[in-house]
Amino acid sequence: MYILELIKNFWVQIVFICTFLIGAYKFYIAMIEATKCSLRNDILEIYDRCKDAETITKYQLESIETSFVLYKQLKGNSFVFNIIEKVRKFKIVD
Repeated sequence: MYILELIKNFWVQIVFICTFLIGAYKFYIAMIEATKCSLRNDILEIYDRCKDAETITKYQLESIETSFVLYKQLKGNSFVFNIIEKVRKFKIVD
């Protein structure tokens, strides 16, 4: 009976806290997806600039590798893995 009395007296606060936590979780998931999308776009942009000549600068390579590491930590999908393998075979120019 104590639990029912507690819920009866504090139902507004309980609903508010639960709604806030659900909203925070959805926002967290959306931010992870947005970050993955941004990293994927960065990787694809660098790849598109370099794929025709198959040459890449060391700064572009460093940027794409850093983006890839973060993308992998966020559990991104596998097509970027194939792009990175191709980019690693490009000739590095200054």
